[in-house]
Amino acid sequence: MPSYVIVGASRGIGHEYLRVLSADQSNTVVGTVRNIADAEERAKTEGWKNVYLVPGDLTDYKSMYAAADEVSKITDGKVDYLVINGAFISKQSADMAPTAFIGKEEFLKADAATSFETNFLGPVFAINAFLPLVKNGSVKKIIVVSSGMADTELVRSAGIAEALTYSASKSAVNILVAKYSVELKKFGITIIALSPGLVDTSEGKKPTPEEMVKYQLIANQLKSYAPNFTGPISTEQSVKAQLSVIGNLTIEQSGDMISHLGNKQWL
Repeated sequence: MPSYVIVGASRGIGHEYLRVLSADQSNTVVGTVRNIADAEERAKTEGWKNVYLVPGDLTDYKSMYAAADEVSKITDGKVDYLVINGAFISKQSADMAPTAFIGKEEFLKADAATSFETNFLGPVFAINAFLPLVKNGSVKKIIVVSSGMADTELVRSAGIAEALTYSASKSAVNILVAKYSVELKKFGITIIALSPGLVDTSEGKKPTPEEMVKYQLIANQLKSYAPNFTGPISTEQSVKAQLSVIGNLTIEQSGDMISHLGNKQWL
């Protein structure tokens, strides 16, 4: 009976991981969430029988170690698949290119600090906390959700100067994964950075006219990189594609960054 831990499972991609994995009753699925009451209320409507929720804040290393202790009780001290999904995407700086921070240096410092605390330090905290359980698992796979926005070729070919702090923090994730792969290979652990694609996480909420304009601009911008790109995929499409990639991973790929398509094509 395989065990999965999804760190950052409150909503969006993380919540969809719980939903998709719960369909197989042989899976033991655990999601860490910051607001346990809200998450449990939402879980009730899903009717899950094999999903467990534990409190856990990715930015708080003590919280991650406490979550690992709780998970150990549920999974008998082992974890087969550890998926670290939680991330911070700054809405305030998403449209800002590097020179847009001229005169806004204090904002840049704060925005970068939050981005790196969640997107870089958070995975370090989570991996270190759950590592003893992964070592005891049969599968020994760690997945850190990254982003194609951290790929320099995509940035250049599609002309994306914006989202500086988010992209930089995800680039840091990629080198983090490479470093872990070197250290953990002797334990038979496979770790990769996995881009989920461009995903619609609005959960059915109708975008505002301003958001629609922004989406169209993004689509036009990405046409040069991916001519067949038609728009964001659903959380279900993304998660099912990611799980297919994860299932086929070999230890020879450890340390790599790949997409939900299993290659270096991010869209």
